[in-house]
Amino acid sequence: MSDCPLEPVHTQAGAVFTEMLGHSVPLHFGDPETEATQARSGAGLVDLAHVGTASLEGPDARRFSNGMFTNNIRNLSVGSGNRSAMCDDRGRVQGLLDVHCTDTERFDIVLEGVTAEWFEERYGLYIVFDDVELNVSDADPRVVSLQGPSSESVLRDAGLPVPVEGNILATDGPIRVAAKDRSGLGGYDIVVPLDQLLDTWKALIAAGAAVIGFEALEILRIRAGRPRWPVDGSKSTLVHELGINEEVCNFNKGCYLGQEVINRIDVKGLIQKRVTRVVLPAAKGAIGDTVHLDGKTVGTISSLTRGTEDSVALVFLRKAAWDAEHVAVETAEGSVDARVHRD
Repeated sequence: MSDCPLEPVHTQAGAVFTEMLGHSVPLHFGDPETEATQARSGAGLVDLAHVGTASLEGPDARRFSNGMFTNNIRNLSVGSGNRSAMCDDRGRVQGLLDVHCTDTERFDIVLEGVTAEWFEERYGLYIVFDDVELNVSDADPRVVSLQGPSSESVLRDAGLPVPVEGNILATDGPIRVAAKDRSGLGGYDIVVPLDQLLDTWKALIAAGAAVIGFEALEILRIRAGRPRWPVDGSKSTLVHELGINEEVCNFNKGCYLGQEVINRIDVKGLIQKRVTRVVLPAAKGAIGDTVHLDGKTVGTISSLTRGTEDSVALVFLRKAAWDAEHVAVETAEGSVDARVHRD
């Protein structure tokens, strides 16, 4: 397992660590619920030590990227970007990524759910006659994220750039700030060279950011109904099943890997299950609990956050239960009634 570069700082702050994608990541700093509350009322700073980065650069990088990923890369201008999915030829999600256009022939990437080594192995196979240079890293630069309503003011007070209206991206030398909502509260990803990571982290805290662990981020994103691949899904999952098709797909672009299946699903609405929020009684439920309607299994809990007033789960819910008001969840303590959340 790779060390977390900020581990001494996190340890001093009382961090408990977990492992993600082969990296040590701060899970919490004592009370995840308190950390989530701090983010809701201000800005929470989370170390995404497990998130890898990559870049595609060269005269053919734009065309190559447009043919590999689900969103429209061809029309991105410098300073813009979007979220996209990496799919196989059957339209099944293999990973997610944010693409940042940092120059006319360069696209910097923040990976989601996959390692940099996986990205290099997969897409290196497709670069044959294309004039594209693929660079990847799980070590440098690093990604931290600022989430919450005060994120923009914290960035400014820390002396970091803020994306201007119309762009999602701002840069200050090698530091890149991109608009990125990981919590349902709004926020920014900050991509920082390793040699500037500690100073940047300290500057954000001095500007008012509250340090939070990954568990607090999970609480926020689950309550916001935001799926995290591959936790809420698998390598056979479709973008429409995750409910991210409007965010990661462009249905007016040219051909790309998996397009035929994805477009057919979009036109015909062929999916039979989708990620749905289900609200349970306080402190009830567990990941893996099955969900039932009229005695039939209609889903399984893939993500869950327990609260003192209620618990919220993300469930791959079958179509038969989409219009239901209530379902039953089989927990270790027995069957409990749960409400299907209406988005």
